[in-house]
Amino acid sequence: MFWQDKKFTTVDELFQYMISTKTDDSVAYRGQSDISFTLLSSLDRLLDIDMRYEYRLAEETAIIVKFCQIAKEFCDDIEKKYLQGPMPQNRIKALPILQHHNAPTRLLDWTAIPLVALYFATIHHHDKDGAIWWFKRKAFYDEVGQRWKKYGLNRHPEQNNEIDLNDTAFNIDGPPWISELNCLIPFKRIKVQHGFFTVAGRLGFEHDKLIAELLGKGQYGRIIVPALWKQEILNRLRNMDIHSKKLDYPGADLVGIYLTNALKQSFRNVNKVL
Repeated sequence: MFWQDKKFTTVDELFQYMISTKTDDSVAYRGQSDISFTLLSSLDRLLDIDMRYEYRLAEETAIIVKFCQIAKEFCDDIEKKYLQGPMPQNRIKALPILQHHNAPTRLLDWTAIPLVALYFATIHHHDKDGAIWWFKRKAFYDEVGQRWKKYGLNRHPEQNNEIDLNDTAFNIDGPPWISELNCLIPFKRIKVQHGFFTVAGRLGFEHDKLIAELLGKGQYGRIIVPALWKQEILNRLRNMDIHSKKLDYPGADLVGIYLTNALKQSFRNVNKVL
């Protein structure tokens, strides 16, 4: 269950390694700007781990319902197809839409392009080391496929013999599986980033631990990105035409949201003192 770290002594060595790495969709990469963060979903970071599990499921359900009620007015016809009703018929297939629009979900973003992951490992927290998490997708797919019966998930002939993750994902006693998930909507951001997701069968589970339980040595690991190199890396990536605009990443919007939230928090703290 230990993610082996790979370190480099110079920025040149790191870039040579990343550029020489294959981009044939055989490996999944995820860049995180703070190495101390585990692979925990945005929803799980918000929910209290000590909250009763059925309450956490209820919070997730409320987010999905509220998103469908409000956001569908701003979505196109393809998105609306997956957001019908107070609760989508297929909640799992609806989750990538929520994730794309920055709503908290149980999903984690991944990319098939190592330099895209490098960008996300450097864009924030310049005072902290970042990390690129990776795993071999075929080995992951094979191991996941062997465990569906164990978890009580069966293939549905009427659904092209696919596993329906909805069968257990939102149950109180659902098993802790993990799977890849693709977005069925042709969002530009996901396309240019060659993006996809992992989804966990239960809330509160760190994806790094679930992945490590599936795979063997050499099939997963981390690449360390030192804090002191981050600005140099971003400069080089920009020269390679890899930047927020190219990746359709709402960087400046996120800065605005951060400043708004920071101001709100400061006023809350002042009011508590008063």
